[in-house]
Amino acid sequence: MSLILLLSAVTIVFLGSILQSAAGFAFGMFAIPLLILSGFSAYEAIAIISVCGTVQTIMGLYALRQHIQLKSAITVAATAALFLPPGVLLLSRIQLLEPMRIRQLFGVIVLAALLVQMIWRIKPRTYLHPAWGVVAGSLSGFMSGMSGMGGPPLVIWVMSHTWSTERTKATLWLIFTILTPIQIIMLYLRFGTLAFIAAGTGLALAPVVLLGMIPGMWLGKQIGKPLLRRISYIILLLISVYAIVQPYINIS
Repeated sequence: MSLILLLSAVTIVFLGSILQSAAGFAFGMFAIPLLILSGFSAYEAIAIISVCGTVQTIMGLYALRQHIQLKSAITVAATAALFLPPGVLLLSRIQLLEPMRIRQLFGVIVLAALLVQMIWRIKPRTYLHPAWGVVAGSLSGFMSGMSGMGGPPLVIWVMSHTWSTERTKATLWLIFTILTPIQIIMLYLRFGTLAFIAAGTGLALAPVVLLGMIPGMWLGKQIGKPLLRRISYIILLLISVYAIVQPYINIS
């Protein structure tokens, strides 16, 4: 890995950690397409961010350990794990595309996920049929394997419950923590040692994640959540659109 590529990863992970800590979401949607635009392969970007993100989720999970409800989380996590392998298989096919097409595809994925989160109006319910958890887990597992961005289906699922903020966060973080080692193993089985090296890079960047949490949490206290969410949407929109149109800009 070149020094420029490493510095790019450090910068992207740092900024992604700030955004995640401030707004409460968007680490993967922000960092994965930018890492790919910087020159990392798709599976390397996914492995790096999966491990980096787990550092944050484990810390948050420990802080909210009293709010963990295993039954609801384990079922969804198990379903997601079953759909990780087909997602990784599709990722291996995506890797055969030209680099600019891969960047465009990930831009489209971010844009689609962003639009779903912006448009979907969630009405919390005291009871949600377990089948919806299976649907959310299936979509999340497949999207995680394919793009490393399996958060949106799970976010919609947890927000559909009348749970406390603490239980909502703890459930999400527990599912992500369970899925990450499975995801890394699947990436290794499909892409070999380079996937493990990328995961090691993500682990080495863990201090950068922790460093980014400091200004991120400060910003979260200074700026209201609605404004932070709008700012995050704008940033993600710009990244996704740039990834899609970049080849045409370069040609012109």
